[in-house]
Amino acid sequence: MRFATAEETRALDAAALGAAAEIPGAPPDERLMRLVATAVADAAEDIARRLPHAPEILAICGGGDNGRDARLASAELARRGWRASAHRVGDALPPPAALPRCAIALDGVLGIGMRGAPRPDAAVAIDWLRRFRGEGGAVTPPARRLVLAVDLPSGMPADGGVAPGPCVEADFTVTAGLPKLAFWGEEALSRCGEILVADIGYGREAERGRRGERELATLQELHRVLPPRRRDAHKGDFGHVAVVAGSVRYPGAPLLAILGALRGGAGLVSAFVPTAVADAAAVRTPEVMAAGWGPGVPVLSPKRIAALPFPLGGKTLCVGPGLGRAPETVEAVEAILGSSGPAGFVLDADALLPELLPAITRAAGHVPVVLTPHSGEAARLLGTTAADVQRNRPECARALMRLAGGATVLLKGAGSIAISPRSGPTLVPAGNPALARGGSGDLLAGLCAALLARGAPPHEAAWGAALLHGRAADLAAIARGPEPVLPSELANELWN
Repeated sequence: MRFATAEETRALDAAALGAAAEIPGAPPDERLMRLVATAVADAAEDIARRLPHAPEILAICGGGDNGRDARLASAELARRGWRASAHRVGDALPPPAALPRCAIALDGVLGIGMRGAPRPDAAVAIDWLRRFRGEGGAVTPPARRLVLAVDLPSGMPADGGVAPGPCVEADFTVTAGLPKLAFWGEEALSRCGEILVADIGYGREAERGRRGERELATLQELHRVLPPRRRDAHKGDFGHVAVVAGSVRYPGAPLLAILGALRGGAGLVSAFVPTAVADAAAVRTPEVMAAGWGPGVPVLSPKRIAALPFPLGGKTLCVGPGLGRAPETVEAVEAILGSSGPAGFVLDADALLPELLPAITRAAGHVPVVLTPHSGEAARLLGTTAADVQRNRPECARALMRLAGGATVLLKGAGSIAISPRSGPTLVPAGNPALARGGSGDLLAGLCAALLARGAPPHEAAWGAALLHGRAADLAAIARGPEPVLPSELANELWN
């Protein structure tokens, strides 16, 4: 979904109002506000149901459209039975520490019409929201204080750039119609949290403009790529993933990749892994068809590839997690990339080595190939440093795509970016520090392979997997925060 400037947003709002005027019922502006308010209420209710205690919900409302949206959302939540109240900017607000252990604040202080630094009364409200969120961790046990921003965090310039004053830091943002241009900025995700887009009836007008330059990954777009399963569907309709991963030193990585492929919805999942891992997989995930490459064999080798117990033809291969970098393993991966018949490749971790780039380039000329590096792996392939990759993420993702012969690249990190020859960089607006843990990328690689096997184009498979993965982390962290969330637990939150 493309980004929109504040000026474009106003024009699209006006067009939507004109279309709504032809529909009998409430005034058009009221109908549009109710669409936004309902989306905000739905998101707040989803969060509230996941908290360990029923939360108090406070809407902080400015005098503009965002304030009216927040007020309507508060009224809707109260109608649904939640303890919700609306407070105008300038009103005396309760000290954050005096609120219940679990609470949600709706940020409706400022919107896209902000000019310059916030007025003093708005600045006081923004400061209250910042303290509300920051003091949540001090209230025990267990406590969560979460902020849901309406349209965009208050104080954030809609078209990007440096905030001229204090700015709200939200955990979730429900934005109306199209994502704002500011969401692409370097600090955007730390201010917005997960970004959800509310459909307010822009229609075809929303598809016009700079589509393809920079886009935002959304659940709406993913559901269009992967429609609901037909009632008469069978396993052959959803592809076959083969996971080639693991070593004696890294036995857990392939188990997580297998879990990602299964939870990602692949019709069949096979695995070629160390024998001990195959035995563990049979117990942990009996749905996988796991074959071991022999007891006492520490690493994968070309000899083992030659003796594969199943053909590679027609399968989407997830290669790399936990393989190690022994010379014979690199040769084995090169042989896999050169084999004929696979439907596509997802390459992660130890399959992302500079010496494998020629084989990756050749493979990308024939079948879909998706690379899923983090900044360190991308730096290794590009011959630079992880810090340089972090400073220039979109440019480095594009450079790696070209270096790998047109393979799709998913550059992981805070604000993962997917890019392919047919699509510009797509930002993934989900995820939190719960993903900063070994094993997260292995789960993601298997998930990406499942989407590719199911028929998603490689670009959509890449950002779709990252979006589901990041959203799973956001949902898992609502109740407890990011610290205790394990990668294996994220599988249960996929598709929620």
